[in-house]
Amino acid sequence: MNNIKDMFQQVSYKRKLKQMVKNAESTYGKGYVLHEIGRFEEALEKYEEAASIWEELQQELLQSEMEDEAENAAKRELEVRFNKCFILFKLDKKEEALAIIEDTIQKTPDDIKPVFSKGFILFNIGQYEEALKILDKAISLEPEYPDAWCCKANTLYQLERFEEALESYEKAIEFADMMHFNFPRYSFLNTNPDPTIKKNASGVWYCKANTLEKLGKHKEAIEAYNNALEIKPAFSDAWYCMGNTLEEMGENENALNAYSNALKVERGFTAALENKANLLFKLGREEEAKELLGSN
Repeated sequence: MNNIKDMFQQVSYKRKLKQMVKNAESTYGKGYVLHEIGRFEEALEKYEEAASIWEELQQELLQSEMEDEAENAAKRELEVRFNKCFILFKLDKKEEALAIIEDTIQKTPDDIKPVFSKGFILFNIGQYEEALKILDKAISLEPEYPDAWCCKANTLYQLERFEEALESYEKAIEFADMMHFNFPRYSFLNTNPDPTIKKNASGVWYCKANTLEKLGKHKEAIEAYNNALEIKPAFSDAWYCMGNTLEEMGENENALNAYSNALKVERGFTAALENKANLLFKLGREEEAKELLGSN
């Protein structure tokens, strides 16, 4: 009789544990949805609630001497708490996001996601030299991680170290082609980032083109803009910047065409409109310029 009672207790206990797992995942899922629809404060509450359930589950498992299961629960708790930093970043609470990231790094120093995330935030708050150190650490952990190379390149660009930035963009492109990334993407654009989700590197080609332009390498810049546009034809900024470069090279008709394409993609693109109108005036085509300005 006692054996039957023990068996029922064991079954009941396992059901309890399974229900806790279900509750934790369900709560996190609600938080994810709230995050996606922009209800960030509510999402944070759900993430914290889910993490607390995982923490409680871990303690239950430890008491039952289920150490492997307890370790998995602890990892899940840490992951959920780490994911709060994506929401905090969007709420412009970067210091709080950094605190969570630092705690995660302390517990999982060889995990590239929190290391890269720290570098990304430092870049965003303008701490470029410190960001470079952290991004180099991320690259040392995973040398073929395109996001880290792209963020490093952007950091070097801000420091006006254009030749070094160019080298890093080329690394980002090399590994993006291999691993199918999309730039500028960064882990913060996904709640649970997976570097194999996206499928192109249009943004990094665009960044490379801008760097080449800074170095006065106009023809190479045009080639890079074209590579970006081949991947993503509806890339208004790339059309606009290519128009600037073409105009600087004296290729006025091609520049006008580039500005026109920028405006086709983004009708209210003021800078493209003004540049096209100014170029038309410069070419003596005043009526076309006035018609363009009058139609917008």
